[in-house]
Amino acid sequence: MLFPVVFSQSSFPSSNSRGGVTLDSSPLVCGQSGPGATGPLGPPGEDGPDGRDGRRGAKGGKSGSPGNQGKPGVKGRKGAIGKTGPAGPGGPRGAPGQTGKRGAKGESGDEGEPGAPGGCNCGPSARSAFSVALTKSSPTEHRPIHFRHILLNEGNHYNASTGKFVCVIPGVYYFSYDVTVGQRHLALGLVHNDQFKTRTFDTNSGNYDVASGSVVVQLQRSDEVWLQVYNSGHNGLFFDPFWADSTFTGFLLYADNDYLTAAERKANKNST
Repeated sequence: MLFPVVFSQSSFPSSNSRGGVTLDSSPLVCGQSGPGATGPLGPPGEDGPDGRDGRRGAKGGKSGSPGNQGKPGVKGRKGAIGKTGPAGPGGPRGAPGQTGKRGAKGESGDEGEPGAPGGCNCGPSARSAFSVALTKSSPTEHRPIHFRHILLNEGNHYNASTGKFVCVIPGVYYFSYDVTVGQRHLALGLVHNDQFKTRTFDTNSGNYDVASGSVVVQLQRSDEVWLQVYNSGHNGLFFDPFWADSTFTGFLLYADNDYLTAAERKANKNST
């Protein structure tokens, strides 16, 4: 025997707390056969724990063919300069270059100390002397007097055709004259390159007399020396082949050092 049981709507309190149960307010009738009406959806439950990893899937398809080559990219910026590497081994010696142009003349160096005195191996090249005599009275005035009688002409530096001594060895020379004056005055001078070095004047009252003079002169190569009557009308230069002579003499006292050095070098070179 079945007894109907009826629950009123307020028979059970509703609860919204975790684990609470909410019942519909519709009356439940016991004793009826078959499923009841579907109730409303309850709130979502809490998330369950993570499930286990699934099995590995099957391998995919084959690799595709390579794609076309792309266009060149934009040129990158220049990188920083790297450190200098170690020096490589030296290369072979190159061929000599062409001779350069001659450089400018340098400044003169300091003067060296004087050397020891050396001997002269100059030989006859440092010798010069002459002595000549007049062969005619009253020679032409204002022109070189020609002493044509050669007594000595060491080195042949006196020229009888011109009446001049021509210097070949530069140095210091001594010149002198010793002449006979006959019945007239005599104005006689020694000339060096057209310049009078000495002048002598001898007065004569109608007799015969002797005049003389001498001088020491520094000469350079090619200098000329001669005697000359320098005043017209005073030309008492006299010659007689039997009893009166008039002479002109000159010789080298000493040569210049530069000439001696060059002559010594030349002599030593020729002797080797």
